[in-house]
Amino acid sequence: MKLINIINNYTREGEAPRFYLKADTALLRNNDAFYIPDRLGVIVAEPQIVLRISRLAKCVSERFATRCYDTIMGGVVFTAEERLGALRREGMPWDEAVGFDHSSALSLDTLSRDAALQGAIFYVNGQESARINFADMRFAADSVVSHLSEAMTLRIGDLIFLGSPAKIKVKAGDNYRLVIGDKVLLNFDIK
Repeated sequence: MKLINIINNYTREGEAPRFYLKADTALLRNNDAFYIPDRLGVIVAEPQIVLRISRLAKCVSERFATRCYDTIMGGVVFTAEERLGALRREGMPWDEAVGFDHSSALSLDTLSRDAALQGAIFYVNGQESARINFADMRFAADSVVSHLSEAMTLRIGDLIFLGSPAKIKVKAGDNYRLVIGDKVLLNFDIK
């Protein structure tokens, strides 16, 4: 299973979706607590809508891309912001800053892709911190799937994190909740 992260869905960088990959050890499941790594400096959280690939996809045109994913999930991507900046300046791979163990929280529950049209709301300690709407994304989900299928074969179970409009500094003691419609997809603590 691949974890594919879109990085420019809420910026003006590039003419097409830009992405990086993570190993499956980056998954944080079951609403387990996220433990802030000591050695990586400031960590930021980015709430996201996640697509789960439901059929093999290679060189799929945008008009058929909807057939390649059946459900959506909620996710939060954790990034070591300062470390990422240093790695970028040095021209080094980003793995240490973005791909560390448990750096991608993922909901167990799934919703139909139509449910995502409602958008997601991300709460920190019960206060709304971000809204994620498909309409605000620079690249529509079908466009992302089509583009990625040109670059690599997408397999059943691959996860596409569609990007985030917000970065929230991670603090021990916080509670994170991600809701789509009336369904709480994520509810976990930061330690």
